Amino acid sequence: MRDEFKIAAVFIGTIIGAGLASGQEILQFFSRFGYKSFWGILFCFVLYIVLSLLFMNLAYIKHFRSYNDLVCYCLGDRLGFIADWMITIFIFFSNTIMISGGGAMLNEYLGINKAYGIIIMASIAFLVALFSTNGVIAINSFIVPLSTSIVLILGAFVFVENRFNIIIPYFNNKIVYGSAILYACFNFMTAVGVLYPMASEVKNKQSFLKGCVLGSIVLTLLGIIINYNILVYYPASFNSEVPNLYIAKKYGPLLPLYLTIIIWLEMFTTEVGCLYSLSRRMQLFLNKSYFICLILILIVSIPFSFIGFSNLIKLFYPPFGFISLIILLVGSIKYIILRK
Repeated sequence: MRDEFKIAAVFIGTIIGAGLASGQEILQFFSRFGYKSFWGILFCFVLYIVLSLLFMNLAYIKHFRSYNDLVCYCLGDRLGFIADWMITIFIFFSNTIMISGGGAMLNEYLGINKAYGIIIMASIAFLVALFSTNGVIAINSFIVPLSTSIVLILGAFVFVENRFNIIIPYFNNKIVYGSAILYACFNFMTAVGVLYPMASEVKNKQSFLKGCVLGSIVLTLLGIIINYNILVYYPASFNSEVPNLYIAKKYGPLLPLYLTIIIWLEMFTTEVGCLYSLSRRMQLFLNKSYFICLILILIVSIPFSFIGFSNLIKLFYPPFGFISLIILLVGSIKYIILRK
């Protein structure tokens, strides 16, 4: 597989996550703005392209090895230290939630004891993360096409049945672009945690940049399709915890089953990405081997996975989005000055 497609798969897999696959992220950040949501998604696409070109170039120029390097470069050592640990804590909680959520799904759909489900989820993620960059690339190269296909299939079903005979709700809200900015910054900063360690190993910068651009195009297409589906089934889809699953149930029993499996797999890829990102960060901080850092993170994560963190994650998301916005804004200014 060409490097561009490998990088694109990782970029998509890191951002798409269970939230986008379920439709909940698109609903919260875009669909609630009605017809303006499509403009918000296109604006998000532009931001992905600009941020990719700026910050992946910066990674190669400055030889960044982790998100910590970027944070300290943008905010200085003192503020950077605080922001770095806030981001690390957020990624840790995301990691814990994915283990917990994956275990809960195994319990709900296969009847496996939740404790065993958590152990299974963590163990498989550990085995994949052991392969470091190659493991992250391999798992995303396998799962991203599956995730993309289910969105395309569901979109085709919805379009064939409804075509353009829909009434898109009008919500007079002017903050759609602000929502798009937060969404793009939040997701891109999460992707940086995985992409920067990879950039230190993938020497071909042009392939890396092309992969990010290709990933941005696919993510935008998926976002538009999911948004269209949700708006077609307004208002019921707006009240669903998993909008895509609600819609899929209207097209037979197999599609919801396929989507459920995909959501679990997306939790798994997010977990692998978080483990990889955290372990690389801790490797630099503790001066220990990647393997030891993986073990330490899982030892701490598994006990926390038995606690419900949904409210904590809701608490962490806004400040993480705000911190990401500041870092990326300052980084953009510094890059422009650097290139003059």
